[in-house]
Amino acid sequence: METVRSVFQHGWKSLKLYFMIGHPGETLADVAAIADLCKAVLQEGRRIAGGRARVHAGVSTFIPKPHTPFQWAAFDNLATIESKLGLLKEALRGTKIKMTWNDPQASLLEAWLSRGDRRLAEVILQAWRNGARFDAWGDQYSIQPWLDAFETLGIDPDFYSFRTRDVDEILPWDHINAGVRKAFLAEDYRLSQAGESRPDCRARCYACGILASFNELRQAQPGGGWQCP
Repeated sequence: METVRSVFQHGWKSLKLYFMIGHPGETLADVAAIADLCKAVLQEGRRIAGGRARVHAGVSTFIPKPHTPFQWAAFDNLATIESKLGLLKEALRGTKIKMTWNDPQASLLEAWLSRGDRRLAEVILQAWRNGARFDAWGDQYSIQPWLDAFETLGIDPDFYSFRTRDVDEILPWDHINAGVRKAFLAEDYRLSQAGESRPDCRARCYACGILASFNELRQAQPGGGWQCP
């Protein structure tokens, strides 16, 4: 809120806030807190800038991505995502707060493509044959060509989206070295499930793998190479 006050005090009249729903372990109370924060920001803005203050809330859906601690987590199901969006729309109704959001079905497609294996190559080709074009354009996107492609090829799309992976599972991207050890990510994942977080690595090194992965590159830098942190 100190940042909010500073923004409006410096003459800005509009503030956009970015939020994400669908995190593992998220509750409806967590989602409702988004609306509460937006209202508090608008109230503070109006106290400083009067009726000219505007707040825009952008809401996207969380997609577990490879090479992150949540690569084992499942994508939130569409019915739950829609209910969370509905909660926010209702909570912000009549508040003069603008809310925009990502199409949950478009986020589902991103989850398939982000977490898929080599079989997704055939799905992409078949979806194109089915008429999928310009999917990044909201007015052009349709999920049906993709669903038809999965069905034609006998592949279950839920296998890539709504399934929690075991930490011992071999993942399609394991052969790619992103610099951070899989065991380090798994430890972070377990910490998150316990509601804990790892202290800032600027205070101490946790041997995540970066130093070893980029040893030659960092040693080649002037001054003896960069260290951790």
